[in-house]
Amino acid sequence: MKNFKIKILRVVIGLNQGGVQQAVLNLAKNLDKTKFKLIVCAIENGGLIGNEIKNTGVKVIVLGYKRQPFKTILALVKIIKQNNIDIVHASSYHPSLYGRIAAVMAKTPVIMSYEHVIFDHFRPLRALLNRILNFFTHGYTAVSKGVSNQVINWYGYSKNKVYTVYNGVDTIKFSPKASKASAKKKIKINSKALVIGMICRLDLNKGHKYFFEAISKLRQKQKHTLQFVIIGTGPAENAIIDLAKAYGLEKTIKFLGVRRDIDVCMNAIDIFCFPTLQEGFSNVLLEAMSSGCAIVASNFSSNLEILENEKNSLIVQMKDSEQLSRCIQRFIDSKSLRIEIGRSARATIEKYFSVNVYSKNMEYIYEKLWRDANLLKLKN
Repeated sequence: MKNFKIKILRVVIGLNQGGVQQAVLNLAKNLDKTKFKLIVCAIENGGLIGNEIKNTGVKVIVLGYKRQPFKTILALVKIIKQNNIDIVHASSYHPSLYGRIAAVMAKTPVIMSYEHVIFDHFRPLRALLNRILNFFTHGYTAVSKGVSNQVINWYGYSKNKVYTVYNGVDTIKFSPKASKASAKKKIKINSKALVIGMICRLDLNKGHKYFFEAISKLRQKQKHTLQFVIIGTGPAENAIIDLAKAYGLEKTIKFLGVRRDIDVCMNAIDIFCFPTLQEGFSNVLLEAMSSGCAIVASNFSSNLEILENEKNSLIVQMKDSEQLSRCIQRFIDSKSLRIEIGRSARATIEKYFSVNVYSKNMEYIYEKLWRDANLLKLKN
């Protein structure tokens, strides 16, 4: 038992970009390798984050299957058995569905699901399947209290099974720099401009519409040269670009696409806007706070678990582009306010949301559930 390690299989839909993927990367970098052996399986594709996970020495398996449930489940059963997996921890609905079914078939000691979305409507079939799989699931990690409450209420999960584990951020990588000018040059924007931007998946529920409306309402005459940026990709990319054109902003906003130098991008941004309409718990918001950005964010419930109005951010009502515009203008007009809010945001991250805190929390849960499963096995 001296060299024994708990073998964990993390199952995700893909490894190109996203909060789930970033959380797995953070785990790959920081999980205690003397106690745990991590393997990551992507059902559909590898990608940029997949390559970074490989670079940590963690094995990455890409199945390359899309909407092939039976084939996926059988492949996962084979992986679990071949690698003598102790814990299957699957993320998002379909990976969690396939991963947990495969784990049951392979008689995996510990079966877990990673919950990360607050849904805006109830889905009966999804609820039924989750309630059935709950009988075989030993634990759930949820990225916020809002997510925890929803899965408990909608799916009937026991409170004792659900662990709220906030995402963490690398506070060394994402840290305020003395000068933003060099970062702006690196991403090829005006180094003297005041940069206002969004970084997120290009999805309509991220609130780009209200960001565009807010920009349109700003004063025409400004004491700064303003540069607006959108960073990211996603299913609504074309629709969001078309929306910017509809507001006459195609020459005002730079769409920089998907990037992995997000730490550089954060240091280039002076005012970070996050008018999201739906969020489990945002990694990119943590990164913006850790980087000392001045933050304007919507009052979506998960945001309020980390943000405090007039302390570490300015909070606006969801879908209120007038209020969003006024808050952006306050930051434009006051450098001291930007600095004060940015410092407070950074302090919040250092105290509560570092990647080290996240990794220690996950290690505790993995060890506890594995130990409980083995005690139960001994009793039987």
